[in-house]
Amino acid sequence: MKKQKQISRTPFAEVFTQLILETFRFNGRLLAAGDRLTKELGLSSSLWQVLGAIDEAPLPVAQIARNMGLTRQSVRRTTTVLKDKGFVEFQENPNHQRAKLVVLTKQGHNVLDQVKKIQIDWSNSVSKGLSATKLKAVIQIMRSLSERL
Repeated sequence: MKKQKQISRTPFAEVFTQLILETFRFNGRLLAAGDRLTKELGLSSSLWQVLGAIDEAPLPVAQIARNMGLTRQSVRRTTTVLKDKGFVEFQENPNHQRAKLVVLTKQGHNVLDQVKKIQIDWSNSVSKGLSATKLKAVIQIMRSLSERL
């Protein structure tokens, strides 16, 4: 029986793999924390994420999905839940006949304002004592890696 050649990661690839695994853990904890922070408002992290995506301006589902790195199907389901809760509505899109715009309602603006206040207190607490310079470096590295993907 012929022995197969073992493939090994480069030192960079090994560290990158560790970063991937840590990112998965961090994402899981971040989503769980978001769920806890917004539970009393009737939101989950996924609902909050989509509300935040249309805070600046209404967008079609496909654009929300692209901006957030999500699937159109998951954003469609999420926007349906948000509509049922009265946080968004669908309006005609002057740029596309079939792709309706997802628009925050007054209730959606109000709940998002509450979420922002909760998130500010939470992020101030979690980030206390951390170096802004180091956090900015992490952001830049993550952006650089994202571009390569």
